[in-house]
Amino acid sequence: MSQFIAHKPCPKCGSKDNLAEYSDNYFCFGCNYYKSKDDIESLRSRWQRKQEQTQQVAESIVHTIQELPRKAVQWLLKYDISSEDAVKYGIQWSPLHKVLVLIKNKNYWQGRNFSVGPKYKSQGQKPLCVYGKGDKIVLVEDVLSAIKVARLRYEGYCALPLLGSSVSTQLEDMLTKIKKPVTIWLDRDKAKVAIKIKNRLKSRGIDASVTITPNDPKEYSKGEILTWLKNK
Repeated sequence: MSQFIAHKPCPKCGSKDNLAEYSDNYFCFGCNYYKSKDDIESLRSRWQRKQEQTQQVAESIVHTIQELPRKAVQWLLKYDISSEDAVKYGIQWSPLHKVLVLIKNKNYWQGRNFSVGPKYKSQGQKPLCVYGKGDKIVLVEDVLSAIKVARLRYEGYCALPLLGSSVSTQLEDMLTKIKKPVTIWLDRDKAKVAIKIKNRLKSRGIDASVTITPNDPKEYSKGEILTWLKNK
């Protein structure tokens, strides 16, 4: 959305203050003169403002603590995620917002909400984060699923949470460069989305496949996850 900056003289009709400068264009309310800001300096300035806004949004959850309340611990244990796992992967609690923050950096956070409102909350620009080490990459929707898949590091698997169900151009470019086999494992109701992602990656020369299961990875044990991945 364009943001108003100031009133200025119009170069076309000569008005002293009818020309409005916005973040991405100029417009004169007297003669309807219009000019887009498409020069390099304007584009750089807009990008900088967007980055600053993104960082401000991501910092809206500032204070977190390592000690988790009982309800958050019990929720993690439902998926076999221990308190030790929480420490290892930086899962923390926001006392003010009553949110279990699953992932957080200076530009983004996502967490499980334990207060009124949507079950999950997030803000900012999604990062590219790899959980575990391995040559076989599994794209999953959420952090807990990534943690579960990362336990298969000795079998050569690592996981990358999409923090949703879409693959960005940035991620596609990264996967194209590293040329590692990729498995897309999303929720069952996103099976068609997973197949479309697979086809798009294959068109870029990536060895891509899809795993479709009744539940997503966080619902399964380590052995079950390995079986599903081997039988894809």
